[in-house]
Amino acid sequence: MAELRGCPFPEDLRYNPANHLWFAAEGEGVWRVGVTPFGVAIAGEILLFTPKPAGRRLDAGRAFGLLEAGKTVFPVKTPVAAEVVEGNADMAASARLMNTDAYAAWLVRLRIEAEDAARQLLPWADAQAAIEAQMDLWRFDDLDGFQAPLLGEGAKGLPG
Repeated sequence: MAELRGCPFPEDLRYNPANHLWFAAEGEGVWRVGVTPFGVAIAGEILLFTPKPAGRRLDAGRAFGLLEAGKTVFPVKTPVAAEVVEGNADMAASARLMNTDAYAAWLVRLRIEAEDAARQLLPWADAQAAIEAQMDLWRFDDLDGFQAPLLGEGAKGLPG
């Protein structure tokens, strides 16, 4: 297992650094999707997740669900065209597991074309530099010491 600034990154997963997502292949074009520990850290305490309904077709860049963190709601976007196979019903009641074990708390299962998955979902070795660049933007030095800034107060390298 790779680790970057206190965040674990299993090397058998694929990543989308821009959206802070991990993808686990399940076969026949289906991928289990969740948020990386770094993504959880910058969102703040995660409370709920509301997925789009099964069968919904999504273009790249469209949300497959909404994450609620405190008083903020974030759309969680797919980096590739996909079909929602299943939302994790457990996350609708409480998504707090994401705060302690981001890799156990998957959000949805998406069906993704093999070519799109190969092109857009990066193995750890290819994703590491982009994830590190995102960490630099967020002034993220270490998972244990990081506190998510309020939007506009130092987020993404903006002056606070």
